[in-house]
Amino acid sequence: VKMSSEFEAARNQFEGNIEEAKDALSEVNSVADPREKKQFLSQAKRIMDDCRKNIATMDYMWGRLDPSDKATYKSELAEMKHALETLGKDFSRHESAVRRDLDDDGDLSEIDKLTGNTREKLLGGVNKLNSQDSQLKNVVKDGYEAQAMLREGAKNLRIQRDHIENPMRNNAKAQNELAKADRTIRMIRVREF
Repeated sequence: VKMSSEFEAARNQFEGNIEEAKDALSEVNSVADPREKKQFLSQAKRIMDDCRKNIATMDYMWGRLDPSDKATYKSELAEMKHALETLGKDFSRHESAVRRDLDDDGDLSEIDKLTGNTREKLLGGVNKLNSQDSQLKNVVKDGYEAQAMLREGAKNLRIQRDHIENPMRNNAKAQNELAKADRTIRMIRVREF
């Protein structure tokens, strides 16, 4: 119960943060000065980082929940991740627009432009790596589940094999006994005549 209440608290904090980030992004559209837009973007970025921390906390807590509680929170966690991803796309779109505005004003030096481009590429690479890491973790989890199922299947096959082999052994014994009985009957017939 304590773990689920901690999860609930982290979820409530995430919901508050995501709304603040959305508000900060909407403020970007309400101002004309690119420098002010940049300040709102910085604020939104900071809040989105808090949202990512909330998601990481909830992921950790979700992993420690009882299996009966996990199903309850799995879809909520997926929805929150999707909301953050959507907000991240909006943020990138706004950030690109602000950069274009600043470039048009000539406020950025060449070094700043290169740094910004490099930073964008690095962040894009990090996001791809995080996505691939998540996919690999899911593959590993699926592999472990498949391995457990295969072990259970192998155990069942061993049991079935034993059920098949026991009658085969009994059948072989019965055939040996019948062969001995046939020999004994033949010997008795030979003696009678």
